[in-house]
Amino acid sequence: MSLFSGLGEEIKALNSDVKNVANSEKAKKLRKKLLSIGLPMAIIGFVGVFVCFVLFATAGFSAFGENGFTARILVPFILFIPFGFLGSIGAIIASYGFKIVVTGYATELIDETVGNNCPKCGDKIINDEMFCSKCGYQVRKECPDCKTINSHKDKFCKKCGKEL
Repeated sequence: MSLFSGLGEEIKALNSDVKNVANSEKAKKLRKKLLSIGLPMAIIGFVGVFVCFVLFATAGFSAFGENGFTARILVPFILFIPFGFLGSIGAIIASYGFKIVVTGYATELIDETVGNNCPKCGDKIINDEMFCSKCGYQVRKECPDCKTINSHKDKFCKKCGKEL
């Protein structure tokens, strides 16, 4: 079980600073691992459940022997449980991978669509405003060297590369 040790803590750590971490290399490796393990487990498990159900349902009256149930009806009935368990665990593991995928896409979408709102109060920011007109939060930074206007999130100037 070394593969799954610390999985919950790792996912919580990835989601703690979701904007910076959801698309990091560590998140990409984890999502790939979760999806490559979870999806096959879920598919095998749920296909096994379906096959067991079909075998059980089509066994007919000939499956009932003189001494009770025959292997033709007992085997699919008994295998139904482990296949269901395998499919459920696989679906849970895959869902963790999909949550990281969705989080990554959602943060990119949010950054693109909410970029013109104040990060403190949410008020609409006009393109040339340096400070929010509602709360006074600094929403743009001017580079001291080249005087280029940068976003409040930028640590370095987008034109000259100097630290802001």
